Amino acid sequence: MQRSPLIPFSNINGVFPSFDFWPHKSGTRTQRAALFGHYTLEFHHMLRKEQLRVTKIKGNIWSMDQFRYLFNTCRIPGEEKDTLINTFKTENEGPMPSTISIVLCRGYIFAFDYIVDGQYLTAPEIETQLNYVENWCQKQSHLGAGVGALTTTDRTKWALNRKYLQQLSPENEQYLQIIENAMTVCALDDAEPPSLQEACYLTMCGNCADRWADKSITQITFNNGILSATSDHSAFDALALAILSQYINLSVFESKGEYYGPKVVRTLPTPTLLDFRVDDKLHEEIESAKQSFRQTCDGIEFVHQIFKDYGRSLSAKHRIHPEAYLQIALQLTYMRMHGKPAPTYCTATTRRYYKGRTETCRTCTPETVEFAKAVIDANRNNNDLFNLLLKASQKFQQIMTNACKGQGCDRHFLGLYITSLDNGIELPEIFTDPSFMETGGNGTYVLSTSCGGYWKSYGGLPPMREDGYAIFYGIENHQYSFSLFAYKACPDTSAQLFYQNLRQSLLEMRDILDSQKSDTTTLQHNL
Repeated sequence: MQRSPLIPFSNINGVFPSFDFWPHKSGTRTQRAALFGHYTLEFHHMLRKEQLRVTKIKGNIWSMDQFRYLFNTCRIPGEEKDTLINTFKTENEGPMPSTISIVLCRGYIFAFDYIVDGQYLTAPEIETQLNYVENWCQKQSHLGAGVGALTTTDRTKWALNRKYLQQLSPENEQYLQIIENAMTVCALDDAEPPSLQEACYLTMCGNCADRWADKSITQITFNNGILSATSDHSAFDALALAILSQYINLSVFESKGEYYGPKVVRTLPTPTLLDFRVDDKLHEEIESAKQSFRQTCDGIEFVHQIFKDYGRSLSAKHRIHPEAYLQIALQLTYMRMHGKPAPTYCTATTRRYYKGRTETCRTCTPETVEFAKAVIDANRNNNDLFNLLLKASQKFQQIMTNACKGQGCDRHFLGLYITSLDNGIELPEIFTDPSFMETGGNGTYVLSTSCGGYWKSYGGLPPMREDGYAIFYGIENHQYSFSLFAYKACPDTSAQLFYQNLRQSLLEMRDILDSQKSDTTTLQHNL
């Protein structure tokens, strides 16, 4: 049973891109956090009114149910299993139970209402509230208790500490309810990461006292104005978060980082300090949580790179699916480094079905392995290699299509496994067969991969196993972006070395494509 901490092991972590008009600058934290909050409220308003455009892919309408979990959602820890609560409502469903925003800063926790007198706060009003919190925290002679650190421990330990926290005082129980039902969470982080790579690492492995791992989204603003987020993966898939992020990014880009709405700030209620009562036992638990979190994070290697030599436009000329192309490159890279194929997890969406989530696309196919071996052995000409590449790409498209239709195997295995446990039935033999685990069963894939979208991608989460890699990529016409993770404890893996070899694979594959005539008639369609 998976009971490991949400951060850093399973929460999705990502950084918003840097803009030329928004260079990293100390003292911009609350202003930028306020503008991001403003555009987040615009997105919230669209969801409330059910005005968000329905996603359609090749004529297939996708379920939009996941988007409601972007707000008012929390994963409540249990001693044996967790519970996901969501209180978001559209206008047709009724009034919102909570429009509270939680602010974490220097170990303190504040709450203020995003809606006053029936109107959303404006960006200047949000900034006013954040400035109050920031100034108050900076005036204190010591840091806050850092109760949020408890949420980063293993789930059973957090469940027990949460119960103890509730029993310690009625106010504690009330504060927990406010946080868990809150619309959003924002963290004002004092760190000043010098790069987006460092910002992404600190989003996942930064100050755990100013995180609330259970909430579906915690938006983080660093002191130099870099913005990021960490999100509970059980609430929604990464694509839902990516669409919210892209909406915010485009809004900031179009406004050049300026707010053009009303500048008048109404008289607002002062943000409320959620002053948890914490005794010696909980102080010890918080310090233990911080130390354990730091030790865990120190063992994670993270590398972010942008491959600028070319992008999807090259593979499109040859009618090769852009994600298939990268998956083949990843397998080639692993086989070159480790001398064997890698069971690979690639995310496939099942949102064509109501409330659909994901299925696993197992991309380590015989066709891909055959291509990789041929490239590594260097005993075939480019024409042969090109045909093998096409064959591997076509196989990818076939299994991805099947997975999106619900015809993969992993979610069926999961259903069979859970049904057996719930009904006290002996597990079928396949779950104890060594080949099941060796090929990725029960979340043990050597390569854990996912496409962050057809734009720059910053972030992800660590590998599923100690000797594995996690690779998240963004696909653009002219370049690819990669976030790579590995565990330092494994002497056989290196995220930095993997990227160096991946770069070699992509350059070799470009040479193979360049040796062939492109299908220019399909170029515009594929782009």
